[in-house]
Amino acid sequence: MPSVSGTSVRRSCKGFTLIELLVVIAIIAILAAIMIPVLQRSQESAMRTACANNLKQIGVGCSIYATDNSDYLPACNLPGPTENFYQTELACRCSAIPSTQITAGPYGFGQLYFDAGVNNPQVFYCPSVNADPEYEFSGYTAPGYNWPSMPPNSAQFDDNPFVRCGYCYYPQSKYTMAVSTPAGTLNLPQLNFVNLSFSPPSPPGGTANTQDEPAQLKITVVNQNLAMAVDALKEWVQMNHKYGNNPYGLNAVFPDGHVRFETVNGNNAKGSNLPFDPVLWAPLVPTAGVSSGPGETSSGSSPPAALIIMNGFQP
Repeated sequence: MPSVSGTSVRRSCKGFTLIELLVVIAIIAILAAIMIPVLQRSQESAMRTACANNLKQIGVGCSIYATDNSDYLPACNLPGPTENFYQTELACRCSAIPSTQITAGPYGFGQLYFDAGVNNPQVFYCPSVNADPEYEFSGYTAPGYNWPSMPPNSAQFDDNPFVRCGYCYYPQSKYTMAVSTPAGTLNLPQLNFVNLSFSPPSPPGGTANTQDEPAQLKITVVNQNLAMAVDALKEWVQMNHKYGNNPYGLNAVFPDGHVRFETVNGNNAKGSNLPFDPVLWAPLVPTAGVSSGPGETSSGSSPPAALIIMNGFQP
């Protein structure tokens, strides 16, 4: 038989060169640059859908509230025609920070919660809000402080004990009135201010209070073709829903319960009075330390601008 010699075979292992390693790293970086924006857009799309579901529940809750309250919808908190529109985001005011005691309201989302139209208060907060505790559910809860309350960590809210939500609540009448606006005199949904009485439930307790507010609307008086609640009208650059780093649009719910996402593009012609008309959001480049929301009088725009925006959300 032929014999096999005992020679050993030595295999050489070739490693990566520095250039090859740099090429691999560059490819990974390019793939990451492509994929990260895609993943971010996918995540925002999911949160936008969750936001729409929140507003859908708010719409259903308003119908339940009306059924239980002689067809009247919850009260809208807008203490006067010249008041800042951000107040339509409020559920109530507490006595101090920290506190669970209510001294103003509850109105709007607060009434919707305490009347069991919406049992989960997290529904009142858009999931797309990022690192802004004033518009997050967690900003108003802590161990021993159930929503709506002002826990100790709320001291960062400039000692202002308003319980904000992530949406504006503003049902609109089918009757109109002439309003002086930045675009001239327009016919907008009618606002009749009356003195309303509010009684905080127990718990959490608080003090009975009265406030000038728009008269509560019956569901039969509401304009079915105008938005009833939308994502909070904050600064332009802080718009909840973005495409990349640019404002993309807002969700809105209508009295019949359907939700529509209104995009910036196509609704942003200057002087059009559409929801994203730049005139209504002035100044679009905010001054440091000054809010530029359309309902903030300190921004250079005015509450009527917010009323036009709300009037612009249509099916």
